[in-house]
Amino acid sequence: MRVEQQIEYEAHSDAEAIKLARDRLGREAVILSSRPVRMGGVLGLFKRNALWVTAGILVPDKEDLKNESRDRMVAFQHLLEVRRAVGGVAENARPAVERSPESLPMSAFSSPLLQQPQLQAVPAGSAVQAYAVNTLPKKVEEASPLAKDVDEIKEILTKVLSRLDGDEEDYGASGGYALDENVRTLMAADVEKNIAISLVDEFRRVPGGRQFQNWLAARIPVMGIEPSDALGGRKVLFVGPTGVGKTTSIAKIAASQSLWANRKVVLMTADTYRIAAVEQLRTYAKILGIPIEITAEPKEMASAIRKHKDADLILLDTAGRSQYDGGRMEELHTLYEAFEPDTVHLVMASNVKYRDMLGIIDKMGIVPLSAMLFTKLDETSTYGTILNVMRDFSLPASFFTTGQNVPNDIEVARGDYFVNRLIDSVMAEKER
Repeated sequence: MRVEQQIEYEAHSDAEAIKLARDRLGREAVILSSRPVRMGGVLGLFKRNALWVTAGILVPDKEDLKNESRDRMVAFQHLLEVRRAVGGVAENARPAVERSPESLPMSAFSSPLLQQPQLQAVPAGSAVQAYAVNTLPKKVEEASPLAKDVDEIKEILTKVLSRLDGDEEDYGASGGYALDENVRTLMAADVEKNIAISLVDEFRRVPGGRQFQNWLAARIPVMGIEPSDALGGRKVLFVGPTGVGKTTSIAKIAASQSLWANRKVVLMTADTYRIAAVEQLRTYAKILGIPIEITAEPKEMASAIRKHKDADLILLDTAGRSQYDGGRMEELHTLYEAFEPDTVHLVMASNVKYRDMLGIIDKMGIVPLSAMLFTKLDETSTYGTILNVMRDFSLPASFFTTGQNVPNDIEVARGDYFVNRLIDSVMAEKER
């Protein structure tokens, strides 16, 4: 790529930087860099904070076009092979889809994927198999939007932090829970002690002699067993901190819904701060043959949505925001009001510490959160922090991702899949 019409200028915020770039260079302008500076003043006094911005227009050269053509060809070949594999088993797999999860034996949930004999044509252990089952055409009731009250999130957060600071009673020394095998297993997976004890206490009160692992799997809150249910609506907003894999996760979901569910999908991005994010999403859109809308300002949302009024699904990517950046949080709230999503999915990395997750929820909770999408399950050996957060805030999980491959490495969140990983990680650690 080469840069044309490069300019430098002063701006007061990221939003203004984008606006000025578009005003001066047109809609193709991108921010190349920005750095905070101190401007103006007299004799070193009364200086103001500002951003010194470099913007320009990126133009692909011949080598870029050649590489892009080659990469698109490889990607298309891969996606077509996957689609043919899925299509080859579609008719045989349909009876398995029409069965409710309650009617399936527990052995069917012994792995993250439905182990049905009809699906042997699809590589075992891949997300393709799960999507092949979960996205076959069938009538699904439209999921009603999940509206969480922001104040409720703040109230829960206060209680959780109080517990972590030791303000609540420590139950570990009473009732024999400290020596309970299930409590020890959960705590070995980094489940908070009070949460582990409360779960085991609930389990003990349930009659019928069920296995703890199966009981716990049924207690994991999830959005639904099919991707359409897990998304929760037509207009879906994805928020989260930087570097958690939002854009890649959105591409995986878009691929599954457009290729296998045959839905009209539109990709939208408000992440105009990072060149790579826009270009990455634009590349995925080209490969999948679906439209993409780049909205530099919230006021552009309405016209972009009207333009795609016949779309079945609109997925909106947002700029990664640090939970410590209050200004960006206000921008997120404005974006939420402009987009009016049916659901808001908070994307968080599984390998983040529990207190950091709480900080993310605190700041991202400026908008009503509907569900949590956990990435990088392959980059952690303990899953207790995920259970802690779901238990504390009663927010369901929507998807789990386990790598960077598009459209694979993603699973619709399921209780048995998560608990199996949690227990297996503890057993693996014991064997070391």
